[in-house]
Amino acid sequence: MPYKKWKNLLFYLTIFILTLLLGCAPLIPPPSDKPFSKKKTAHLISHLREEGEKIVSFQGIGRLWFKEGVEETEANLFAVGCKPFKVRLEITHPWGKPLFHIVVDERNISALSLIDKKFFIGLSSLMNADKFFMFELDLDLGWKILSGRVPILSTTGEAVSLKPNEITLFNRQGEVVEIISFVSQPPQPRSIYFPKKGFTIVFSEFKEGSLGPYPSRIKIINGDENQLEIRYTNLQINRPIPKEIFQLNPPPDFEIIKLNHQER
Repeated sequence: MPYKKWKNLLFYLTIFILTLLLGCAPLIPPPSDKPFSKKKTAHLISHLREEGEKIVSFQGIGRLWFKEGVEETEANLFAVGCKPFKVRLEITHPWGKPLFHIVVDERNISALSLIDKKFFIGLSSLMNADKFFMFELDLDLGWKILSGRVPILSTTGEAVSLKPNEITLFNRQGEVVEIISFVSQPPQPRSIYFPKKGFTIVFSEFKEGSLGPYPSRIKIINGDENQLEIRYTNLQINRPIPKEIFQLNPPPDFEIIKLNHQER
């Protein structure tokens, strides 16, 4: 597979997997009779926040599918994360050849490209430069997506159900920052739209886990042109993870490329 395609995939993944386009419409399931009550709305948002806080670690194995325009790329994925926010991604070719290892924490990001023997390193806080950054995903948002939980932005304030099976969250300036759509009976999150960031997350194919149902299929949509999908065959929550797994060091014969000023 051409190196350029995999290199593009590397940079998308370093920002945390994911993808997006201004103007993308939220995906809304068939409506029920009326919007949620104020009490029900508050309960659902509180429950989603609590679910997210319960997750202290995750380990996922599956497939990664990425679409950019007419080009499609598929790979094997191993993802592991723990709090405080650390994530390691291992990307391999569908037939098993190692391609990339990526480690991100609150300060640094490092990526080992096994295709061309290069080791990229830099500050995770500065990885939103245009040439490396396609999707507006911070570490917390990416961590929650990978762990199969609904991300509730820290900037959200009031939550209101304006339509059936849907909750709209506003920031303190009264701007819409997030729209969560549910399937009914019982309410289960199905899609999350971020109008200011410009992308939609879709959850599907739920399986029963140790902390309740989780989506084994997570899709991030940037219109019809750009999409990224994670298809977990196994996702384990809150298992012990050794600290050593988040260490990534280049072999002696790898070229080291500093993406920006480094902190250690």
